[in-house]
Amino acid sequence: MESPRVPQPVHDEDGTAAAPGDLELVRAFLSLHDHEERSPDGLPPSLESLRWWLASRALVDDGDPIKDQDLAWALRVRDALTTKVQENMGEPRNETATEFLNRAANETGLRVCFGCGDGAPIHVEATGVRGAIGRILGTAFLAELDGRWERFRICHDPGCSSVFFDRSKNKSGKWCSMSSCGNRAKVRAFRERQAAR
Repeated sequence: MESPRVPQPVHDEDGTAAAPGDLELVRAFLSLHDHEERSPDGLPPSLESLRWWLASRALVDDGDPIKDQDLAWALRVRDALTTKVQENMGEPRNETATEFLNRAANETGLRVCFGCGDGAPIHVEATGVRGAIGRILGTAFLAELDGRWERFRICHDPGCSSVFFDRSKNKSGKWCSMSSCGNRAKVRAFRERQAAR
């Protein structure tokens, strides 16, 4: 007998179910937008939208000087991580993205720590934007080790680039949210069938 489906927490900004635990921070970083118009989240990734995102999640302190070159670097990290998500969906391995992520992790002072008193297996020496991105890279690295990373997908809706955590048994999820993108796809398919008749 199949166990009852447990409702998943819904991401409060775009209707996308939250990724489990610390992976939600990674998912939100990879999405960096919302489906709502006129929202800072709805902007395509830019220096300003990233600045807002980091501050809204308290990943940088109010007094931290945020340099444009650090934000531009962080967006490159985001692009490289997105390339890794595309690999989950069948794209060939991108060595350039992998090498850049390894360099970026090194630049943040990312290191593992066995038996640390605070219980955290990953530590980041950098502060500010690079420290925040180091946290995200550390979480992504651990997810790759334990197999959770391969569940990240990019929404199939052509107007959406949200990343979601695929909870389906066979990793076949297509939409960040069935109530928005999935529903639009069903409506499009219905209209195409009607037009073909």
